[in-house]
Amino acid sequence: MMTYEEILRAWRAEKEAKGLSKLNEDFYKRAAELVRQIRSRLRMADTGALRTKLVKKELANVEKMLKDIFNRRVEKVLRALMSGGEIELENLTPEERELFTSLEASFSALGKFIEGVLRGEVRSPGPGQAEVKGPAGGPKLVLVRILADVPAIVGADMKTHGPFRRGDVAFIPRENALALVRKGLAVEVELT
Repeated sequence: MMTYEEILRAWRAEKEAKGLSKLNEDFYKRAAELVRQIRSRLRMADTGALRTKLVKKELANVEKMLKDIFNRRVEKVLRALMSGGEIELENLTPEERELFTSLEASFSALGKFIEGVLRGEVRSPGPGQAEVKGPAGGPKLVLVRILADVPAIVGADMKTHGPFRRGDVAFIPRENALALVRKGLAVEVELT
């Protein structure tokens, strides 16, 4: 099982690295196990005890570091894609490879669009080109930036998304993204 110290080291490495730091292949799986273990300690603890307060603080810190690691990695990948650079595939976890493959395809389509414009050809992008097809033909996912703290939601894909903190960037089902945008809680991230 992962330890708090391992997440702290990974967080520091990601903050200091210009590109993607190297994460173990099972980083997210082990991190999820740690979060589950900390949450189970909270359920069994006396709510007023000092130990419970410490465990709550530990959970908050672990969640904050994990979100920051992931958000920094998304930002680095987006920067690489926007500048036409290469994504350091060897430093991605399997989950990240799956998530970023569709993102890379979207950027490729955007690049082809602007190349066409520069050749004097204009083709309207088809509906949903800035969206990512969800796994197994599920709902389309949209990249949003969260503007205010949002509790966890059950998405159109019947999966839990969040909770989100102000500044988080996430792919969520299109229907949920539109609802958050209408409420002023998020903005869609333009992939151009």
